[in-house]
Amino acid sequence: MAGEREHARGDRRGGPERLLYERAPKPVPAPSEVLVAVRAASITSGELDWDATWTDAFDDSGSLRLPIVPSKEVSGGVAELGADVGEFTVGDEVYGLIPFLRDGTAAAYTAVPAAVLAAKPSSIDHEHAAALPLAGLTA
Repeated sequence: MAGEREHARGDRRGGPERLLYERAPKPVPAPSEVLVAVRAASITSGELDWDATWTDAFDDSGSLRLPIVPSKEVSGGVAELGADVGEFTVGDEVYGLIPFLRDGTAAAYTAVPAAVLAAKPSSIDHEHAAALPLAGLTA
């Protein structure tokens, strides 16, 4: 359906068995965001156990924000630019680690802050680029 995206969604806390696959409206990037056509997304081991995945806080003091879309690492192509974004152009290949307290990238499209994206190295494919951000920062 036009204007919709496919994505994974969790409507209650739990592991991967609780995730649903459905269609949702295609996001619209805010002025400082980029709409990324997702080519690969990576979910970190234990991500579905993190409070930040399910709430608006990094600990159990937060309010639930359901449903959620998991996966904080992404690689894909720039599909649309927010009004204040000047460092990318439509068609650029990018990758990055998105903020933990927002929906993830297990979707056909995701709107993310331009500041958390970088140009994808041409020497690696999207799958490897999506697996790199958190592991690279940890190393």
